[in-house]
Amino acid sequence: MAQPAPSATAAAEGRRAELTRQRWTEVHALCDRGVGATAISKALNLDGKTVRRNTQAASAEDLLTEVDRRGSELDVHTEYLAQRWQEGCTNVARLATELRARGYRGAGRNVRRLLQTWRAGATPLATTPTSTFKARQVTGWIIRPAVKRTEREQTCLKEILERCETLRTVDDLVSDFAGMLRQRQGQHLDGWIGRAQASGVQQLQGFAAGLLKDYDAVRNGLTLIWSSGAVEGAVGRLKSIKLQMYGRANFDLLRRRVLLSF
Repeated sequence: MAQPAPSATAAAEGRRAELTRQRWTEVHALCDRGVGATAISKALNLDGKTVRRNTQAASAEDLLTEVDRRGSELDVHTEYLAQRWQEGCTNVARLATELRARGYRGAGRNVRRLLQTWRAGATPLATTPTSTFKARQVTGWIIRPAVKRTEREQTCLKEILERCETLRTVDDLVSDFAGMLRQRQGQHLDGWIGRAQASGVQQLQGFAAGLLKDYDAVRNGLTLIWSSGAVEGAVGRLKSIKLQMYGRANFDLLRRRVLLSF
């Protein structure tokens, strides 16, 4: 059984790599003849961004290298997959289920594709790939309550926060504000605003300034059990009914439709 590991060579071969090289050749052939980017886009039926990316690349291999650097959500689980593979577990469905229990939210076909490269005897790398995380992933972990994070997410977030003091500050302030919101602890709002203003994080400072502009409403919202949610819902419902009539009916018809909808 071949030892699993990502292969840079595998990423640079295949049908997609062949099409990338062919597209780069066609774009540069027209470019060398003095054809403009708009005309190339129309002639080859390509998006303008694709044409620009190809013209800026010195070679097709540069484009393939860019694709290889992107990474995916599966990257953080590659080491675990390799361990299970060496233990003899090669069933895609079973491994995908195990990964989801560890916090993986990507598509199952990504697991299948990786295992296919291992079955084909992909050349192993000497080093373990470095874990990479997307900004959206980290944001979701910070916003989500700790009790709703998986063990894997908790471990990854801890690893990230240990690397960056600014993110630790953001995590603390976001968690505290979420606690005030869920538990209606408006009495802590003044202290939170002071900490946010002194955090040195521009986005949090701006958010705190916005809270001060409507301080009374914000504090009441974080303290009282009442809210304007019912009113906002009724207004949204009224707008929906009005839009269904395309603005062509008078007030009497609108009134009747509202009353009949109850």
